[in-house]
Amino acid sequence: MHRVILHGSCRADGRSAALADELFNACIEECPDDGVSIVSVSSTDVGPCIGCDECRAVAEEPIHTFQEGDPLLPQEAVVESDALFHHCVIDDDMNEVRKHLDTADELIVVCPVYFAGVPAQMKALLDRLQPYYFTDLRTRPKRPATIHVVGSGGDPHGFEPLIGTVRSALSVAGFTVELVLDWVGKIRADGEITADAEEYPLPPVGGFGALGLGDYEFVEDDGEGGAEDPVAFVDFAEEEFAEDFAEEDDDWDGGMASKPRPKLSVSSAPAKPKEAESGEGPRGGKGASRGSRGSRGPRPSGTGGPAYGKKNTKKKGNGRGGRR
Repeated sequence: MHRVILHGSCRADGRSAALADELFNACIEECPDDGVSIVSVSSTDVGPCIGCDECRAVAEEPIHTFQEGDPLLPQEAVVESDALFHHCVIDDDMNEVRKHLDTADELIVVCPVYFAGVPAQMKALLDRLQPYYFTDLRTRPKRPATIHVVGSGGDPHGFEPLIGTVRSALSVAGFTVELVLDWVGKIRADGEITADAEEYPLPPVGGFGALGLGDYEFVEDDGEGGAEDPVAFVDFAEEEFAEDFAEEDDDWDGGMASKPRPKLSVSSAPAKPKEAESGEGPRGGKGASRGSRGSRGPRPSGTGGPAYGKKNTKKKGNGRGGRR
């Protein structure tokens, strides 16, 4: 079992970096026989996609070659697909990032909210997953992914665009988002975690169409205040939806935003740490990209995971929690 933590902040020492370190340490402490690596966009050189579509072509040679015993050997679904034969013409650290994504049995994304979406550096990395779009990897069994959303709080527009962006990009790379954890307002600027995360319900794929709220029409202002009435301005299938939204959002401007969703409290206790079968802890893996750390142990039959929502104990485990 190998886990990859993708840290999507351009800051190397902010809130999300502190959480990524905590999750990294939790993986080591609770699953010492599993591998774990962390990739941070703050210390990787990943340029934006230029839309050339050169990655559509299938090359004769795979993008990576691996030596026997390499801790970053591709995951089974990746090997069985043609994902390793779709190259990107841009030569930067994304080649190393792809190694980590390809070896992941489980992906953990830690990302801050920038205007309801992802930071520019994270968006560049996600856009560079385009080569996977032309492969058959997305037709194979998906690997699980979890999104940890971090922020200081205060944006009334939430972070559903962030979820949609990450969810869409990861899907073509062979992952499916199964859980979103909301850390917004729960981590101080110095990295101290002040409260447990809350589970955030996954928005429906397809947006308003999936909710049956896609039938609407715009109407002209008749001079009698119609344009100020959200029900008159946008004829939703459910008038109550529009009225409730207008009452809860003072900045309502006739746009089609979704009704705020209730958040579910995570009340399950953290998983108990596994007992290591040997006295040796995980070692850093070869082939780790700049801004990444890696370790890999034998694949166990179980699939234990880190304790999400774990409070900050300021422990650094085996010392691997520090940033580069």
